[in-house]
Amino acid sequence: MEQVKVLIVDDEPLIRNALGTILATDAQIVTLNSVENGLKAVEFCQEHEVDVVLMDLQMPVMDGVVATREIKRSKNSPAILAITAFSSDDYLVPVLAAGASGYLVKDTDPAEIISAVHAVHRGTAAISASVSSDLVSAIQVAYRDTTQEVEDLISDLGLTSRELEILNLLAKGLNNPEISKLLKISETTVKTHMAKIFAKLDVRDRVQALVAATRMGLIEIPRE
Repeated sequence: MEQVKVLIVDDEPLIRNALGTILATDAQIVTLNSVENGLKAVEFCQEHEVDVVLMDLQMPVMDGVVATREIKRSKNSPAILAITAFSSDDYLVPVLAAGASGYLVKDTDPAEIISAVHAVHRGTAAISASVSSDLVSAIQVAYRDTTQEVEDLISDLGLTSRELEILNLLAKGLNNPEISKLLKISETTVKTHMAKIFAKLDVRDRVQALVAATRMGLIEIPRE
């Protein structure tokens, strides 16, 4: 059974201990070490083989965004899973742009944290549903393109009405089972639609699909 080697990075000892306890409940995950700032994380990753880094963002010496960028410069770099108390797009967009594969808030259910570690290790994205709409909103504000006619773009991409519907549900933070239930289609059908969306947008995962679709003006920002 292949083990997932994890490094925990957080300036709060209690948080490091809590995350270590959560990860220890999964036999496939082994915590190699826990360090208190981004600089030590960069140094550890240079000296050891790490699969996934659980990265806090607001830390002394070197913050998580800078550390993520430094770590991802190396060949065969580990996946970075940001886990923070902040859902603000002041951190969300920069850390994803720096190379993080996921973004969780610290009150995420322990089972979801473990699932996210495995997801980013497999090369897929993991993002808390509670911050999905923040991501969409931030990217749309930053990259709004008013020169492109959305209808023409949809036609050019070959996106169907169902695929657009799923994209908007994805922007609201729904996962595959929730989309399946809402649309009254099977999870297999949802996955098939997702694969077609990824191909048409030329992306690899859900986060990249959100980024691409928002920049193109295809996604409506969820309103409270």
